[in-house]
Amino acid sequence: MASWLASILGVVVVGVIVELLTQNRRMGNFIRSIYGFIVLLVIVTPLPKLLKVDCWTINTEELVNAEMLSNLTQNNRQIQITQTLRLMGYDQALVTVIDDMIYVNLGVTVDAITLNELHKKLGEDVIVI
Repeated sequence: MASWLASILGVVVVGVIVELLTQNRRMGNFIRSIYGFIVLLVIVTPLPKLLKVDCWTINTEELVNAEMLSNLTQNNRQIQITQTLRLMGYDQALVTVIDDMIYVNLGVTVDAITLNELHKKLGEDVIVI
């Protein structure tokens, strides 16, 4: 509160000096208008703190959408699986994400041993069809 009063007093002193220097000049009205705006700004600045309203900061939780982050993670996982399958020779494989489940359609029939290898490389959460 003391710093607020000191800033108001400082602005008023500067304003008086500016007023004395700009008497009878063409730019005087313009400078007085700017000075009035600065005084108003200095007076209004501490009001949110006095009213305990946090209107000058942005709540980061509102900016980050959990669904968006989930979609980014799913897309990243889908790309990883697609690249792994291509390295293993399954170029025609289709990777689909539905409700947090990852489905892989290889486009070919595989035996149980190959299916186990795929689960080890891709993860147990991936369903190979």
